[in-house]
Amino acid sequence: MKVFLTGGNGNIGSAIKEKFILNGDELVAPSSAALDLSDLTAIGAYFKKNGADFDVVVHCAGYNPIASAEELSAAEFLKTENINVTALLEICKHVMPYFQKKKRGYVLGIASLYATTGRSDRAAYAASKHALRGLVQTLAIELGQYQVMCNTVSPGYVDTKMFRARNSAEKIQSIVSKIPLQRLAQPQDIADIVAFLCSPQNTYITGQDIIVDGGFMAGGFQ
Repeated sequence: MKVFLTGGNGNIGSAIKEKFILNGDELVAPSSAALDLSDLTAIGAYFKKNGADFDVVVHCAGYNPIASAEELSAAEFLKTENINVTALLEICKHVMPYFQKKKRGYVLGIASLYATTGRSDRAAYAASKHALRGLVQTLAIELGQYQVMCNTVSPGYVDTKMFRARNSAEKIQSIVSKIPLQRLAQPQDIADIVAFLCSPQNTYITGQDIIVDGGFMAGGFQ
């Protein structure tokens, strides 16, 4: 299959990229320099130039400004929504004709635990991830007649460079103590689920948000 992946240079995106390549899929993963997702007009120009015949769309790119709701600027809020949500909608609009022609396809958005909950200083991010879930569920309904399966995957706490940069060793240990599996997720844990949902092995899962958090949410944050 031919896969279009955004955010392929981050830790999770790189693991997803490697998984698809290992499975023998053809992968296109433009860098942010090649495709600026904050500029919605750039998306149309990209597909007009390069074509949109993809069997799979995985949206892993994300933007996460840290600011209270009171301090958050409208510009930062809109930039977050553009990158995290609207970009996927615009991408899918270009790929939909191919989905409809082939009568198959997969759309997957990387969401977050904050697609279900909220968090202080993450108003833009949480709002975008809630919206991403709603968008993908709607796509599942509208594209189901073409056998296109659309889901989100919501990672819990993943052992990435950014996560370690933003959290002290003490904070990380506190988080791990609340995870029933007693470890952070590895990027490969997320990539494995993504690859399954976007493969012929997935024949009937659509419109779902798959939380991959080691049981963290089950414990009610205790």
